[in-house]
Amino acid sequence: MFNKILCPTDGSDHAHKALDLAIDMAKKYDAELVLLHVPHRSENIDALQQFAEIEGLAPHVNTEIERLRSMDYRITVATDSAFQDSGISPRLLIEVGRHVIDGAKGLAEGNGIENVDARLEVGDPADRILKCIDEEKIDCVIMGSRGLNDLKGLFLGSVSHKVANRAPCTCIAVK
Repeated sequence: MFNKILCPTDGSDHAHKALDLAIDMAKKYDAELVLLHVPHRSENIDALQQFAEIEGLAPHVNTEIERLRSMDYRITVATDSAFQDSGISPRLLIEVGRHVIDGAKGLAEGNGIENVDARLEVGDPADRILKCIDEEKIDCVIMGSRGLNDLKGLFLGSVSHKVANRAPCTCIAVK
């Protein structure tokens, strides 16, 4: 029924549950599993630091976090327009993103999924997911219903809601 399953992940609890389901579905249908992480853009460095500590990344990112704190949380990033509005350094976001996507890929491979494509992309999460669906001819998207940025999602609409309303394929939102 499904040949290619996309599982966007941001490292949240709902994303972990979605990954477990995506792995089960990929096994059942002998489908390729595409994993996608779009770094969490937040102006709240405390929330990002807490996430890094929970994920065991603190030793890798604390130097960058302290550098940002000394700059009063805000920097201007002229090299990458996707990060223009972010108060967080692209290096920090990419480091956290690599940890999230590598962990997801390791879990999938550890559960016997042989055909795993892991991607780390920059931009608006919903737009990047929809672009991946189109480019990769995805049959099914399995994603968490709420991610790391719950408060923003309540006011502006969640990524999963945007994807489910615009995607041309089956979408499963996991709680």
